[in-house]
Amino acid sequence: MFGILFIFLALAQTKIITQKFSLRQLSTMDYIPISRFGSRGIVNYEISSRVINVPKDYQGQRLIIPIEFFQQDKWQAAQSINECQRKEKANRIIYQTIEVDSSEEISTLNGQLAYGKYHNVWLAILNNCDHYLDKLFPYFDHNIYFEITIWFFDEGGQEFSLEEHGLFSIVAVLTFLTIIGFYYNYRIYRKEQEKYGEKDYALLFVLVIIGLEATQNTLNFFNLLVYNSNGRGISAFAIISEIIQSIDNYLLMLLLILIAWGWTIDFINLEAQTNFYFPLIFILGIVQTLFAILGRVLSTQTQFHMYEGWAGYSISIIYILLALYFYYSANQQKKKGEIVNNFYFKLKLFGTLFFISFPVLLTISKIIDPYKSYKVVILGSMLTRLLNIALLVRLFVGKSTDYQKICIKGKSFLDREKIM
Repeated sequence: MFGILFIFLALAQTKIITQKFSLRQLSTMDYIPISRFGSRGIVNYEISSRVINVPKDYQGQRLIIPIEFFQQDKWQAAQSINECQRKEKANRIIYQTIEVDSSEEISTLNGQLAYGKYHNVWLAILNNCDHYLDKLFPYFDHNIYFEITIWFFDEGGQEFSLEEHGLFSIVAVLTFLTIIGFYYNYRIYRKEQEKYGEKDYALLFVLVIIGLEATQNTLNFFNLLVYNSNGRGISAFAIISEIIQSIDNYLLMLLLILIAWGWTIDFINLEAQTNFYFPLIFILGIVQTLFAILGRVLSTQTQFHMYEGWAGYSISIIYILLALYFYYSANQQKKKGEIVNNFYFKLKLFGTLFFISFPVLLTISKIIDPYKSYKVVILGSMLTRLLNIALLVRLFVGKSTDYQKICIKGKSFLDREKIM
């Protein structure tokens, strides 16, 4: 949850993938996934490679490296085969000749991929099974590096891969809606503060959440705008957007649990919660963030999103445990009348939707076509988070809402000591 740790990661969304390997690394690696791209038409590729820090004695040497391209169904079939035998399943194999010299000249190879009746989802693999490079430099393995860049793009210069189609439009709409929503609810918050002469902390909490959501959507929008033109995007915007989204998720979770405890509704003793439950929630937030970071670091280009493996399952378990605790806490509130019951019924409904949405989306992504899993998990999470924020706004904002009738700020100072 505490996405500040993401600042140490390269999170730029891009289809221009550059990877750099030392000879020591290559000596232990056989099959290296480099990039993946999907299209409904022709896929264009450009591969640029070079060897860095070449000793002068090796000038004029040539290196030939094989690049294997797998279409999605062929790659899935190849998983049961030993890595160095998978080339038999490859849809296409190309060989790039690299001039080895001290000027570090870049060798570039262009081509097209057209295969598949309904869609093309291609995976590019660097086949290092023969270890040509580390055999070429057997005594200089500590300073020499091999760098490869693969750029995939669709017909017409489209930078978005098949699974990302529609992402830019959705983010643009979410940006507009969250900015308007923040402005609208800020005006309501100011009016409420002037009316009661005190801050509505629950509404302020919601306002902060909407503001963060609007900020991260805006940054993501500009990142995707640039990404659409150059395939790289703005890495700083992508990183900050990830951080804000993580903080936003945590605050939304915290608000739901606080309201389930009765915060801003009753005078409650938070000492027990702050001594035990707050640290527990804080630790769970850190653990979830670590899972997300490790999931992104350890994910490969063979995965359509960072939650395909154990990271997604671990985060889902945390959300399910929090959903059970949230539901239990809300059920523990003393029943004080129909209005209170109605409020907590809606709170449990909206809160449970928030906590279980990710596990449900992850489960759905496992039973559909793999290239569609990105939209289900990533875009689905965006939309469900916005839906939960909208539901919370509906729950807390408005003169006639149940919350406004039962919250502490709506009572006189004498009535605040009474039980409803």
